[in-house]
Amino acid sequence: MQLFQLFKIQIQSVIELISNAAWLLSAEFIAKLSRIFTIVVLAAQLSPISYGTAMLALAFHDVFALLLRAGVGSQLINCQSDQLSSFAKNGLIIQWIICLTIALGEWGTADYFSLLYDNEDVATLLKILALIYLFYPWVSIKIFLLQRENKMRWFSIRSGVCIIVENVTIAVSALLGADIYSVAIGKIAFSLLWLLLFSISPVKSYGIDFDFAIVVKMLRTSAKLFNTEFLRGIRLHADTFIAGKLLTPELFGFYTFAKNAGVGLSQSISIVYISALYPYLCKLERAGQLAKKYKLVYLTSLFISLLFVLQALLVPIYVPILFDEKWSSVVPIITILCLAALPNLIIDVVCCFNRTTGNYNNETFIRLICLFIALTTMLVFSPDKPMEFAMVIFLSSLFCLLPIYLLNSIKRFYHNICILFNRRKSHEH
Repeated sequence: MQLFQLFKIQIQSVIELISNAAWLLSAEFIAKLSRIFTIVVLAAQLSPISYGTAMLALAFHDVFALLLRAGVGSQLINCQSDQLSSFAKNGLIIQWIICLTIALGEWGTADYFSLLYDNEDVATLLKILALIYLFYPWVSIKIFLLQRENKMRWFSIRSGVCIIVENVTIAVSALLGADIYSVAIGKIAFSLLWLLLFSISPVKSYGIDFDFAIVVKMLRTSAKLFNTEFLRGIRLHADTFIAGKLLTPELFGFYTFAKNAGVGLSQSISIVYISALYPYLCKLERAGQLAKKYKLVYLTSLFISLLFVLQALLVPIYVPILFDEKWSSVVPIITILCLAALPNLIIDVVCCFNRTTGNYNNETFIRLICLFIALTTMLVFSPDKPMEFAMVIFLSSLFCLLPIYLLNSIKRFYHNICILFNRRKSHEH
């Protein structure tokens, strides 16, 4: 009877995680259909050079955007119930500080990136995209509370609608001749609709407050999250930044297309899964059940990773059908980049566990090691062709799993030694 009850609890726990992920993945799947349509239109309307310019600007923008995750979101989702009110009220101030800082940072560095890559269009795009950050603070606290309460159905439907509108706007703008600026127009449409749809959310409104002690405490945690998100962002886009300098504009355009068609789709699945996983893990942590669910989470993650394998197998089929013949040479590159998403998902899950338990320094250390391995692998192999860049990304992602495995092994060994030492000490007394 006890065995049956335990099995029932495990099944219910899996259903909750899968339900959260299923809503997000369903919305993401529908949104990705529109994304494929957008990629097809951009591939047809933009030259490889223009495509590369747009993707380079978006890569820089995405690094800054990742820093939004260093805000109060993780803290609001993971805090205790008695902290929620004060964290929500003071968190709104911090969100404004972070978003204004990111907007000014992206605007201020746009000209530098333009000079670095000798491309004026990069600066113009980045300055337009920087304005988008001014929309997020208005609804960010409500979105974090939705995630905390695991209201993924409500969140995913509206998020999916926003993504579809963004992708369709980009495609229509490109067809109307907006060229590289179509991506900026799409981002603006997304932000306006995001603000509209999430301004009315089924969560409690806490207002705004300023408590110096709480603000300082939250900013210290945000600083730690900033480090790990910055390292993660640099690692995800390091190949794009380096390829933009080493490859010819045309070859760089082919590489960024391959990355967008491969990693872009698989990475979005990974982000959606982690978005569902983190609130679920926080709920388990508050209930004291996290340690019992480690194997369950990794098995579920393994199932999600099979989607990347499926995508890699389908690449030779859907690329020739959907895209112009000029892009046919990148099919092997897309396949390799899809497979690189598998180890990246494992890395994200490990870091998600560390963030849930408040081990921010450990998460930062893992991200730092992964970035070091990625840059070292590029330095050793010195790629100068799109295929070589793809192979380096795949190999560096695999290499990153080794130190993570060793760190976990050392941690278990240290834990067992401590238990043994404490037992001997208790026997002596």
